[in-house]
Amino acid sequence: MLPGAFGALPADAQAQLLAAGRVGRWSRGGLLFHPADAAETLFVLMRGSVRLYRLGSGAREVTLDVHGPGALLGVSSLTPGETYGMYAEAMDDAEALQLGQDVLGRLRRSQPPVAVALGEQLTRQTRGVQERLSGLVFLEVSQRLALALLSLAEREGEWPPGGALALKDRVSHQDLAHVVGSTRETITKLLGDFRTRGLLDIGYRRIVLTDRDGLLRATQEPLR
Repeated sequence: MLPGAFGALPADAQAQLLAAGRVGRWSRGGLLFHPADAAETLFVLMRGSVRLYRLGSGAREVTLDVHGPGALLGVSSLTPGETYGMYAEAMDDAEALQLGQDVLGRLRRSQPPVAVALGEQLTRQTRGVQERLSGLVFLEVSQRLALALLSLAEREGEWPPGGALALKDRVSHQDLAHVVGSTRETITKLLGDFRTRGLLDIGYRRIVLTDRDGLLRATQEPLR
């Protein structure tokens, strides 16, 4: 089954979508596309996380967004003659369904539910961008980090009542810095603060969340 808005499609529509595209796979650090590439393919992220970024002054990487399963990548491909205008980098092992412009156009005409799902997913992502920008302006880094950790926890499924939840995917301090719009040094310090407060524990290449209620409170008020 496809993730995101496409998961609500009828089984036959999902089957046609999968048959019409091809699945690509990238390991951590692999690039799905470059800024100057002609935007001729839409990517439906099926597994993993992908970071979209541009290069600023002094070749500094500026993260635009981080997406998980169900997200659409390379949406500029919906407009003919465009380039992607950014880098898309796999943050872990990623898998995406690739749909060419011609194929996608035929599917949208022959399968109206596909066009509806496409619109719904674009709306979700637009709302996500707005929330991200709002967070960068109005929330402290510690609040954004708590929100990011809780979001990662949602991917793991049900949180054991009164227990701890280990994040299965390897999440580096730099990954979290990209997600919350901060620096690795700041994230390392904040994770140490979170650990001191009993909100989490840090093991070898993994993070164990130990206090859900505490993390929720940390989203409301900056650490002092």
